[in-house]
Amino acid sequence: MNMRKAAVGPYGFAETLLCDRLDSRAVLISVSPAEAGLLGHSDGVLTGLAADRLYDAASLRRLLAMLSEEGSGGPSAFPVTMLRADGVRIELMAIAVRGGTQEQPVLDVFKAPGLDTETAFRGLVESNEILWSIIQKAREAIWCIRFDRPVNVKLGVDEIVDQIFEHPAVWCMCNTAMARAYGLRDERSLNDHDVRFHWPRNTVNEAFIREVIANGFQVEGAISEDIRHDGTPVLMENDVRADIADGKLHRLWGTLREVKSGGFGAQAERADYAALAFELLPMPACLIRSDGTVITENIAWRLAFGPLAHVAARMAFRSAGTGEPREIVLPLPLASGHTQHHLVACRWQSVTEQGAFAAGTAYLTVTARQLETETGAGT
Repeated sequence: MNMRKAAVGPYGFAETLLCDRLDSRAVLISVSPAEAGLLGHSDGVLTGLAADRLYDAASLRRLLAMLSEEGSGGPSAFPVTMLRADGVRIELMAIAVRGGTQEQPVLDVFKAPGLDTETAFRGLVESNEILWSIIQKAREAIWCIRFDRPVNVKLGVDEIVDQIFEHPAVWCMCNTAMARAYGLRDERSLNDHDVRFHWPRNTVNEAFIREVIANGFQVEGAISEDIRHDGTPVLMENDVRADIADGKLHRLWGTLREVKSGGFGAQAERADYAALAFELLPMPACLIRSDGTVITENIAWRLAFGPLAHVAARMAFRSAGTGEPREIVLPLPLASGHTQHHLVACRWQSVTEQGAFAAGTAYLTVTARQLETETGAGT
């Protein structure tokens, strides 16, 4: 049935109804004159073109899902984002009705005309300008990485890491403070530029991304190694968030600050670098007080044991004894939920100087090396 005829009813709103039909290849079969006009196109010119001319990626994915076997069913209402010919995005509510045959399904998408799209758009522009002004004037460095090819976060960790470093990605929404952290005059030298020069793939940044993944893409104080404009490497501490939709990572964003000494002289500086070296140690490690309280765990420990990191630490503490250093084999719980034998090295240390701990106290250092199941060799 022709959509325009279907829309003509006792209320006579065919001329104002926004509607289109697309097939399973995401090709537009027809578009109503009212919808074409709203989006800045002449009647008839959109027929046969790809539906991404009218819908943003998220809306189109939802529509195509409704065309699939899993997405079949009765009419459903949902928001869609439509794209004008001049690039303006319009938010509307839609109702989709699946039709056609099982072999050749089609989807009719009906939208009510916006109440006051022009006013809503002006408000959106004003809000965006205010937000950008706030970002620009912030003293803390703000950054955002946009992936031109979204990253599939439903894959294994190694594959996610590979995609994050291999998929094309650019800086966006970086502010002046972020540019100056890299030795640049302003953000124009960052925004829309490739991220690889200032944020390359290396062992520190791979560990950084693995920590982000292990914490559900929401982490505070993760360490990355960035490159200033003059080529100088610098360690940065990042608070990170992510924009994930339908199992795809579209953007990583957050704030950063340079890792610096506490300003208390050579002793404090040595302590800072020692703490950083511990954090970046490739082998899982943790520090435990004499009462069994965990002081800190490094990145590798958190990645290996995930939400069960405290359980692994408690097992090591109970097996450490109170005397000489010892190495023991323990079945520790992995982040995956499985158990794997590890060679665990335990050593008690005494603090004789004032610093992070009170003089005269003791703490336990623990490292864990995973053993191969059959050979018992360390991995």
